[in-house]
Amino acid sequence: MAKIGICLVYIFILNVYCQADDTTLRLVNLVYRHGDRSPIDIFPTDVNQIDKWPQGLGWLSQIGIQQHFNLGQLLRQRYVSTGFMNSSYSRYQIAIESSDEDRCLMSAYSNLAGLFYPPDNESRFHPDLPWQPIPVHTRPTYEDNMLNMGENCPRYNELLAATMASHAIEKEEIHNKEFYAHVGNLTGWKDENISNIWRIADTVFCEKCHNLTDNPWLYDIWNKTTNQTIYDKLRHLESYQFTLLFKGKEASMLKGGPLLARWIQNMKDKITFPQNNTFKMLMYSGHDTTVSALLTNLGLFNGVSPQYASSVVSELHEGQAGSFYVNLFYKNQTYNDTFVPLTLPGCTFNCPYDNFIRLTKDAVPTDWRKQCGYPDPQAPNKGGDKLGAGWLVSFALAGLLVAVLIIFGVCVFRLRRRSDTTLYSKFDISS
Repeated sequence: MAKIGICLVYIFILNVYCQADDTTLRLVNLVYRHGDRSPIDIFPTDVNQIDKWPQGLGWLSQIGIQQHFNLGQLLRQRYVSTGFMNSSYSRYQIAIESSDEDRCLMSAYSNLAGLFYPPDNESRFHPDLPWQPIPVHTRPTYEDNMLNMGENCPRYNELLAATMASHAIEKEEIHNKEFYAHVGNLTGWKDENISNIWRIADTVFCEKCHNLTDNPWLYDIWNKTTNQTIYDKLRHLESYQFTLLFKGKEASMLKGGPLLARWIQNMKDKITFPQNNTFKMLMYSGHDTTVSALLTNLGLFNGVSPQYASSVVSELHEGQAGSFYVNLFYKNQTYNDTFVPLTLPGCTFNCPYDNFIRLTKDAVPTDWRKQCGYPDPQAPNKGGDKLGAGWLVSFALAGLLVAVLIIFGVCVFRLRRRSDTTLYSKFDISS
């Protein structure tokens, strides 16, 4: 009976946390992973080939659309039903950004459809369509260091390369060498290792989500001592990948820091200019890597792959005498409506705003491009400033040639930008 009583108290506390206090709440930052999708790739021997996926690979499914509509409805219950936000869309209250991937953009639109469903009569542009268009902003992958995290960062590439060359990874590769070879033979993908085994794990997971036929070897026992199946082993290694991608404070800062910096700036603007800043929610649509990078950077990642439609929420509350505090929540179960409270290391759940800023100072980049190793564009020219006319003509001609090559290169790059060859993109493609 005592255990039952404790469980009931715990459930009560979680339910209380799931309802935002609109009397003190001032601003919500939230990021979520896109919904269910088709696989990114299909291995040669898979019993389910591309004909099983009508929209092709990497595409948001009908299940994923429904997942985000449901999440939007949950957010409506949490922030609209309590009176914090309007029941109808207002561009003065919410702004949305997304990774430039179709599945992320579609997830954002689906989420917003749920958040503002049903729209009031004034918001409808057609009497038979209970939906209204809401803008979602994005930027190209190669310019995005915040959500897709596709903008190249040379320093991060060095850190990841060092991690992958470490003694710990060498031991891991030796320990799992037989498993990688075995799975490679089963799937037709050779040279499997910790940096690419996620491809197989992701494919079979997607197939399970859609109740497709399992490959016959998937549930063979690999570890007889623990009864671990091949599928269990694949999922374990996939989760382990996230701890490698953002291992160390500097790496997690370079990848998770830009989004955290944006969240902090949003809160600062709300506190400093409350009359001019009418936003109540800033929404960001990203990937599992986006979510795990942010959590790792905050010291809160539990090592488990973020589920579809998982979300991290920060709430800025105003307390007594103009003081502010921050609450953090994580919803990692696709079909569970609970936002689990998180506590920033070194703080309390109701973390005073000043303490939050102090504790996250080293997790926020001061100059991201400079910290990534790009040259400072403001650095003075230490060379001589006197050149002969011949040199000037030569430089002018060379400059013209370079300009032509750059224009040509940019055109080619834009056509092929999804084939990014940075170490990060080889290791993970923001699933």
